[in-house]
Amino acid sequence: MSNSQTRGPGVCLDARCVPSDTVLDVALGGARVTLGEAPGWREQIEQSRRHLERMLDEGARIYGVSTGVGNSSFHAIDREGLVAHARSVMQQHGCGVGEPFSEIEARAVVFARLVSLSKGLSGVRFSLLEALAALLNHDIAPAIPRFGSVGASGDLTPLSYVAAAIAGEREVYYRGRIVAAEQALAEEGLRPFRFAPKETLAVMNGTSVMTAVGILTTARFEAIIELAERASALAVELLFGRSQAFDARIHAAKPHPGQVESASRIARALAGSRLVDPPTSEGRTVQDRYSLRCSPHVLGAARDAVAWASQLLEIELNSANDNPLIDADRGEVLFGGNFFGGHPAIAMDLVKIAAASVADLVDRQFALLVDRHDNMGLPETLVAYDGCGVKGLQMTCSALTALAVQRSASDTVLSRSTECANQDKVSMGLNAAVNASESVGYLSNALAAELIALSNAAALRDQCRVSPAGRSLLAHVRSLSPVLSEDRRLDTDIARVAASIAKRPGRE
Repeated sequence: MSNSQTRGPGVCLDARCVPSDTVLDVALGGARVTLGEAPGWREQIEQSRRHLERMLDEGARIYGVSTGVGNSSFHAIDREGLVAHARSVMQQHGCGVGEPFSEIEARAVVFARLVSLSKGLSGVRFSLLEALAALLNHDIAPAIPRFGSVGASGDLTPLSYVAAAIAGEREVYYRGRIVAAEQALAEEGLRPFRFAPKETLAVMNGTSVMTAVGILTTARFEAIIELAERASALAVELLFGRSQAFDARIHAAKPHPGQVESASRIARALAGSRLVDPPTSEGRTVQDRYSLRCSPHVLGAARDAVAWASQLLEIELNSANDNPLIDADRGEVLFGGNFFGGHPAIAMDLVKIAAASVADLVDRQFALLVDRHDNMGLPETLVAYDGCGVKGLQMTCSALTALAVQRSASDTVLSRSTECANQDKVSMGLNAAVNASESVGYLSNALAAELIALSNAAALRDQCRVSPAGRSLLAHVRSLSPVLSEDRRLDTDIARVAASIAKRPGRE
């Protein structure tokens, strides 16, 4: 996100609950973040900090602040060494590997961490919240390697790159490039933040990376589901299917909310079609293949999975998910495990499974289109000329589906004992989120391939008989991938259609 881009409406942050859609506003829409003026909220944050400072002055042993971290927590840190220790906590975790998260993902991470710290239980100064908000408002985003977190104690390694960015260290996205953080801050007139005791730990010891990536992934997946419903309707039309499978009475008898919604959307997309429900002919089965008839059950289950995952992620977003927490009202420091990413991990595992199931549906529908035994007279190439048409495209769709299925294996159960067995049970939440994001990406490209195939198949039917919703979908696809008149490369077409899926809200 460059400085030249128009910002969306602003977001005012305080202790109130933040809807997960706000993450999209900030990460995708460039919304400016302001910190609320309510004196009670600001006082709560400062009171939490004052209590922590008072306990440190009294010589209290506070995990990770006046002690070592992890299995080294038996080691006491002298008062004079607390600032250096806070910096050391950040420095030791500068060991992430892999391609960095995108700028959009990084903005989502920074905002998610800001939301958590705004709950006033982390013992940080208000100036830390201001420093994080300044990154967002000056279009500076940390370049965060995607691998290195086991999901407890939170996303320590990737979040260390957030801490480093506000301190003017490591690298950041700025004006379309990855540059030194110190350079970006200087060009925006920002001073590197100087951490007080506990503040690096407060930034790092939480679930904000897996949560941010999870929220972006579920939003993408929801848009894909909505477009897959329209694609399913078009497949029903082009294969002369039967509309009764989407009758509201059937789905009222099995009233899963997602299934009812998917069936309703497919039925609406079929409205006005003169291709569906042809007269019964001898030799044709009285019911359609499952990939058509049961599409509301597949897509509806995915809808319900997204709804549940989104609920969990919104709760996680609005949690104080670090350790220790400060209860200033009762004068206590609370040692616990809110950094554990169990809920995001299971949510992302479910999203992976649902994405793989939808990809398999897409692949099966594509297979019907090119199978001359089932495609109601269409050539297996789906083109009118003598060539290969979409045969290679169908292989790509199947390959992508296999990748999505591969990524559906659970990360939650792959806990590893780390850090001298102090972290002997971990969530693997970020791995789950990364794999879910990749799986949804494979699905997006597989759906793009199916949409191109549907567009070419429709050109071989009487398109005046296609439903209005179907014609609208075809016009969109053909604006990005013209109907084939000869064999040509389709990789750029897939990329264009997949990119449009990511941008489209998916709504009718």
